[in-house]
Amino acid sequence: MRQSRWLLILGLVVFLSASWASSDCYVTILHLNDLHGYLEPVEIEGVSTGGIARISTLVEEVRGWNDGHGNATLFLNAGDILQGTPMSMIYHGEPDVKCLNLMGLDYMTVGNHEFDFGQAGLEKVQQMAKFPLLSANIYVQRTGERLTAPYALFTLPDGTRGAAIGLTSKDTAVETLPVNVEGLRFADPVAECGEQLKALAGQAEFLVGVTHLGYENDLELARQFPELDVIIGAHSHTVLAEPTQVGRTLVCQAGSYGRWLGQLDMFVQGGEVTRHRGFLRTIDGRIPEDPEIAKIVSKYASQLETQLGKVVATSTVDLLGERDEVRSQETNLGNLVCDLFREYTGAQIAIINGGGIRASISAGPITMGDVLKVMPFSNLVATKRVTGRQLREALEFAAGLERPSGGFLQVSGLEMVIRGKTLQAVKIQGEPLDDKAEYTLATSEFLLAGGDGFAALARGEEPKYLGFTDNAILSEMLTRRGSVSPQVEGRIVIEAGEAALN
Repeated sequence: MRQSRWLLILGLVVFLSASWASSDCYVTILHLNDLHGYLEPVEIEGVSTGGIARISTLVEEVRGWNDGHGNATLFLNAGDILQGTPMSMIYHGEPDVKCLNLMGLDYMTVGNHEFDFGQAGLEKVQQMAKFPLLSANIYVQRTGERLTAPYALFTLPDGTRGAAIGLTSKDTAVETLPVNVEGLRFADPVAECGEQLKALAGQAEFLVGVTHLGYENDLELARQFPELDVIIGAHSHTVLAEPTQVGRTLVCQAGSYGRWLGQLDMFVQGGEVTRHRGFLRTIDGRIPEDPEIAKIVSKYASQLETQLGKVVATSTVDLLGERDEVRSQETNLGNLVCDLFREYTGAQIAIINGGGIRASISAGPITMGDVLKVMPFSNLVATKRVTGRQLREALEFAAGLERPSGGFLQVSGLEMVIRGKTLQAVKIQGEPLDDKAEYTLATSEFLLAGGDGFAALARGEEPKYLGFTDNAILSEMLTRRGSVSPQVEGRIVIEAGEAALN
């Protein structure tokens, strides 16, 4: 028997023997979040990490142990299985859903990135999935009905009735292209949670929130609704080595990209969690792959290999696109992307939201697959005449965001100083920003539609769309250059403290 299985069983025996009573029900929740298409293992600092086939092995072991001892296993996904890798982008989550089906996923919450391929793309996922997609706060405006089921009911082995309630970030309305959520209304998830808890009174004693709201919002949800036993969260990619307990509610989250599988073991008595332990299981090369899942991933990966392996350019330096860095400071990859957009369009200024850059690239050959990992959303790039006042508004908004934030801007053609969360100074190609002047801006259709809250960029004249996506332009411009060596140049200076704009 494999070592991982021996250690798992030993741990469960110790936990069970500590306080087992015949009236108790033993429950394990296994949970994933923000998988973002990372079905294959990736190398991080020389270590192979992640991989859905490895995760499947652990899920099978835990479920097998529990099934053999009359215990319950719930396997939950808190959303954002889509968008982040070429495989996900090209196949729109098809291999992801096939894997989760085979792994016996119980329930999944609708995340904001489930809308990245439009409502038709989400409908395709729903049709393929053998598990319910849940969200209590997404409504179809035309009918007033919910887009998906708000919750799912289940029964634990001792007869305890339970419910999983899905909640989706209200910010989804501005975190994807407007056309992707046209005709939908994202209601306040806190208010909707309260309504569902009222509806479930008398129907369920064990209550689990499966949320795509972010860690801080989950803490607030727990404070407002102490009747929730567990919250399985997502959206903020928070790595919680153990649950955060807010009153009686256990708040859990398992990082992102399939690098960890969350496990929460509990005794549940009369709907109350009387004892628990929670932890993250690191997914690495020590865990063997489930051969059936590996076969699915391998099939799709081989179909992509020829296309994605094409080298488009070479970089002499590592290109930094890690989530926290690109969302909180100037990076050389952010500079490169914006420079190439500005060069391609001939605009005076180019900006891109940090959330639109999704991966780093190591020094050496840059493949088409690398390009698609960096910019997987395929947003059209457009130019637009904006006033200096509009641009200042947008930069002030970006400066005021809590960093790291997907709305943090990477820039080209301008320099700015931010003190604390206040914009201090802006120069356009060496000259102070003139509020009354007009400038030509190049950016994505996402930002020009007011995405990430940039309402200022949606005002004024219509954008001039070039008919090319961000990743297509990036690929084309890298091919033209052949070799790149971008640096951090002081385009964005962030100082400590708060001060008024001079």
